[in-house]
Amino acid sequence: MNSLRMRLLAALLGVGVLAFAAALATALWVSRDRVEAQMASQAQAIALSLTVALTAGGEPALQNAESLVEPVFDQSYLRRIEVRDAKGAVIASRQAPARLPGGAPQWFIDLLPLAAGPQTSDIMHGWRIAGSVQVEPHPHWAQLQLWSIAETLMLWMGGGLAAASVLGLMALRWGLRPLRRVQRSAVAAASRKFLPIDEARMPVELQPLVGAFNRMLTAMAGALESEAGRAQQFRDQALVDELTGLPNRRAFRAALEARIEAGERSGWLALLQVEGLEDLNHLYGREAVDDLLAESAGFMKALDQVVLSGRVEGACFALLFDSDEASTRDALGGLLVRLDSLAGAAGSGQAYAWRAGAADGAGTDIDAGGWLAAADRALHQWRIESGATPVLAHAREAETGAGDLRTQVRELIRGGHIAFATQATHVLDGTGVVAPLHVELRAALDAGNRLIRAAEYITYAGEVRVAAALDSACLMRALEQARSRRDGLATVVNVGAATLTDADILRWVRGYRHDARAGTLILEFPEAALLGDVDAAEAFAQLAQSRGLALGIKHFGLHANALQLLRRLRPAHVKFSVTLTREALLNPDSGAYVQSLAGIASALAVTPVAVAVEHADAFAGLHGLGIRAVQGAAVAAEQVPQPDVSRR
Repeated sequence: MNSLRMRLLAALLGVGVLAFAAALATALWVSRDRVEAQMASQAQAIALSLTVALTAGGEPALQNAESLVEPVFDQSYLRRIEVRDAKGAVIASRQAPARLPGGAPQWFIDLLPLAAGPQTSDIMHGWRIAGSVQVEPHPHWAQLQLWSIAETLMLWMGGGLAAASVLGLMALRWGLRPLRRVQRSAVAAASRKFLPIDEARMPVELQPLVGAFNRMLTAMAGALESEAGRAQQFRDQALVDELTGLPNRRAFRAALEARIEAGERSGWLALLQVEGLEDLNHLYGREAVDDLLAESAGFMKALDQVVLSGRVEGACFALLFDSDEASTRDALGGLLVRLDSLAGAAGSGQAYAWRAGAADGAGTDIDAGGWLAAADRALHQWRIESGATPVLAHAREAETGAGDLRTQVRELIRGGHIAFATQATHVLDGTGVVAPLHVELRAALDAGNRLIRAAEYITYAGEVRVAAALDSACLMRALEQARSRRDGLATVVNVGAATLTDADILRWVRGYRHDARAGTLILEFPEAALLGDVDAAEAFAQLAQSRGLALGIKHFGLHANALQLLRRLRPAHVKFSVTLTREALLNPDSGAYVQSLAGIASALAVTPVAVAVEHADAFAGLHGLGIRAVQGAAVAAEQVPQPDVSRR
């Protein structure tokens, strides 16, 4: 019995029951003594009255004893009457059975026996004893009276005990209200909400405890706030260009890789470069060049179509436009006009100081480096005679049958033809990897003759309705696979932004029942998908966690407001961007940023995970950065299933 309330209630009831039993026993024992005295007195009075009646004529009339005994016996509660002569011979006698019908229960009679014995009165003739009268009271009626008293006492005392218990429970609830305040504050602290308690409203006995608790909350809040500030500082140092406020090359490339890994290859990647900075620097000084770059970055940030931007080199900027070719060309052309005007005002002396080139990546397996290289080739195709017209080049290869693939992908999703590649994640400690933490399932579409992996199909599944259908099918199949595995490990299934708001998926989550044999089901979202609508993500997280599900975050650490996801969503784990962890092992600034984020995550009971770890030599460095779990070829290779050939 670990509940303080139950212990206090049990103690209260125990004391009440003991007091009730003691009061009942005392009342019954006192009543028994009084009844015994009444029985003895009554029997003695009957014996004396019979003696007087037998000697009423002066001479003992023993021959009349029979006529006198019978009416007295019939009208009294007696067990036995005997009249004896001087020699002890019985002259008249009446006797009742020891047990009469309708009496008190036998256990009650055995518990409270009545000890009133027979009473005797001598028949005197002068100074001579002429005989005796012996009267024994019957205990039946006295026991019945005691039983009636006991029933009445038990009824009233039981009612009093019940009323006292209810009042005591109410008083106990009222008395424990201060402890419930402490409990609510502790639960809020576990949810990253530090709410101090008003000590003045607490009982004197609890004020020292509450004061210590408040100081602990203040210290925890201050420590987390300080750590968050340090993390932001480290992030700015490692990933933000100090002059323009844009992401630097490292951050831009990491964000681009995360986008590609999520299957988002649509849009145009543009590189913009300004010429003549050295001349401006000699003529007007570095401050004028810095002002030009800062103002130019402001124009770039103002473009609505741009989803990623960064300063990749001193005079070179990168922009990712999420729009079609015509819109991108118009937006880039307008931007170049404004930038050239700004450069001319700064004194560059060139009609077209800025040049731009862009490449698309849709329909290819191009990586971040290849996409940047394609944009760079387009940039170098710019000629001064083209004026402010940017160069747009198609980096994608001719994709034969792209329309057929799109149709095939969507039909496979609707049919739920999902196959999972699996890869385990293991816990990392100072000695290396130890026990497995969870198993991640990566969805592929089973076309029968081959598996269509995410990098190929995700572009065609980007429509919200299709993405929700894919996520729903993945959840169903992942739950089936977790139940069939029966190893108790948590199962991670990758889902997207559509899961947060899709009505069918939300209905499934509300009806989900956790099965301990299948382990915990973890829904893993990309960081960017959660930051797109943090309120919806928080509402979904609360619903999912209330049903026994958990959340995970991948591509973590790329955005400035990533920390709010830890506090608001309480994920089970965060998987750092592979670019961040690789840079952290090589670059002290990135290392400090990752270490700070990992420390905050661990303090909030969130497991920091490094992914794509290919060499065991990195374990020690990752553990030093605060990483507590690893995934990759160095730990466990990805297991890819075979396609279902029966579907050909």
